[in-house]
Amino acid sequence: MTLFTSKVEYALRALLDLTEQPSGRAAQSHEIACRQGIPEAYLNQLLVAMRRAGLVRSIRGASGGYVIGRGAASITVGDVMRAFHGENCFAEETAPRGSCPRDGGAAWVVRDLRRRVDAALRDLLEGTTLADLDAERRRLQDSQSLMLGI
Repeated sequence: MTLFTSKVEYALRALLDLTEQPSGRAAQSHEIACRQGIPEAYLNQLLVAMRRAGLVRSIRGASGGYVIGRGAASITVGDVMRAFHGENCFAEETAPRGSCPRDGGAAWVVRDLRRRVDAALRDLLEGTTLADLDAERRRLQDSQSLMLGI
């Protein structure tokens, strides 16, 4: 299964958009959709899933919309992936398919490689927070501003 789907990419972009909002200011979905180039109907579906997962909160009323559900430093990319792919999206396979020790160990060696790749990916996704992505975005914006002399 591909973990980094358009749902995850758009959700991360929407969450990063919300991190830019002044504290306590809700952003409406159509504002986020315009700024991020995400189809609004699709974004609304994503926001519902993110609300269920506690990644965003919705606020009712004239100045309502969405705010980030908790601190950006406590939301990982893994949290976002689980919101769309389920709690077990990082589950490891416990035994190699169609293998036995008599095969010269090839299946076991390949399984171990796969396990290490899965673990590295899981560690990267669980260790990368929205705050990390936001800091990287800000560094990119700062370097672009310097290049343009702004």
